[in-house]
Amino acid sequence: MTRISSTDSATMAMALSDLPFGEQLFLWSIRMWVRAYNDDANIHNILHNGFKLAGVPTALGALDAMMGIFATSGHGVMDIRCPNCTEVSLDEHRIMGAIAVLQQTDQPLDGDAYLSCWVPTAALRVLRGPASQLAGIMKQGGLMIRARPWARNLHSNHEMVEYEIPENRILN
Repeated sequence: MTRISSTDSATMAMALSDLPFGEQLFLWSIRMWVRAYNDDANIHNILHNGFKLAGVPTALGALDAMMGIFATSGHGVMDIRCPNCTEVSLDEHRIMGAIAVLQQTDQPLDGDAYLSCWVPTAALRVLRGPASQLAGIMKQGGLMIRARPWARNLHSNHEMVEYEIPENRILN
């Protein structure tokens, strides 16, 4: 079991500007991905350039696969804010918590406690690969996400009980 001290853990920062660069980049990328998905736009070049400038040029493939699984196989509602929003949602904290634990343990199953609220078991098994890959790429690039053990049990206003809503929705 990995022990995480309170000084190593991210506090429940709700302002984007309070986050370190790696976390801001991660949030920017998922927010941009969601906006493009909802607008049926292709911004892969923008995301790729952002990751390239940050020193993690291979991150886009893993991010795209991870978000694609949420968008196509997920259930319930995921609160992903717009790219210009200055606040961080509870769901965004939960996703960062999954990436953080995957960076620390290198065990794909460790992210399940954070991600299982959005995807059924079969999709969760598929999601483990891209989520672990993204965590590893960011870790190798020095873009660490701080631990959020408190985020595992958060319940946002948008979180639904499994299969309460038959379709998946990503808010933006």
